Amino acid sequence: MTLHLTELQSRSNQDRNAGNGGDVIKHSVYLALLDELRHHDPWRCELHVVEAHAGKGVYVLPTAREFVREGWLTETSQQCKLCAAQREAFGPAPDGLGRIDGLMPGEYPYAASAVLQAFAIRDLPQKSLLLMDRDSGVTKTLTRVLSEPAFRGLTSDVLRTRRSSEEELLDRFSRSCFGARHVVHLDPFAFVAGNKHRQEREWYAELLETADRCVASLELAAFSVFITWGQNSAVALADMGDADAANACGYQGLRAKIGSERRITLEWCWSRYFAMLLVVPAKMRQEVIESIRRYCEPFASRRKMFRVY
Repeated sequence: MTLHLTELQSRSNQDRNAGNGGDVIKHSVYLALLDELRHHDPWRCELHVVEAHAGKGVYVLPTAREFVREGWLTETSQQCKLCAAQREAFGPAPDGLGRIDGLMPGEYPYAASAVLQAFAIRDLPQKSLLLMDRDSGVTKTLTRVLSEPAFRGLTSDVLRTRRSSEEELLDRFSRSCFGARHVVHLDPFAFVAGNKHRQEREWYAELLETADRCVASLELAAFSVFITWGQNSAVALADMGDADAANACGYQGLRAKIGSERRITLEWCWSRYFAMLLVVPAKMRQEVIESIRRYCEPFASRRKMFRVY
């Protein structure tokens, strides 16, 4: 089988954001985390990745996108771990996805989180992917991508959620569906000031509290939340400061849900403002921080701001 451009197209807001400065760092962080986990027991031989708002797995980027325009997808430096992962993903079939048919001159395929993590764990003796999204077009595309021979031997389940992914994750936590070898990611796209999305942020808070408790007791490997403020720099900088420290569902309030010995915070700006909150086992926190810095270092010249702490 060969993927065709028409199979990757759907009406999704994700298409215009794929491969931007948020994706590049976020995906580097995902890879750094998996790399570090695989150097520690009990994750050397078994990892199960869960991602809410999982996306389509493969996107097509125009030349105008920075990641393409500046040559990252075709550069040969092995120092860029994300670039190496992209080359592996689109290597010759059946070990890679091979070419994408139907691409126009100046268009390049981009492997997103589901595919990158699938390749990162596929040689483990025990592994699986659980991928959730509410968009039927997105889940249809992702199912098609994961049917490629490159993913043979990998157990994957693509779930179109009828309720929000946050509610789905909370329900699964309540039923003890995750264990010590699970990594769970939540990518809700936006963090909005005011009360418009307060319900969602209350779910984030509950998820972070639950994840922190599970990681602390070694009932979960790791958890992450990805946040973007878009180009709203005033709100982003206020949230990253102490302006909302008393708000339990504000950005600083969410950070406070995680024990400092397990918390990793990333904040960066690359045209838009982004952050990630990670919960990792205390014994490997500093190693994960150092790994994240290594994985993100090739993009240092493009970042207007970058903090990992």
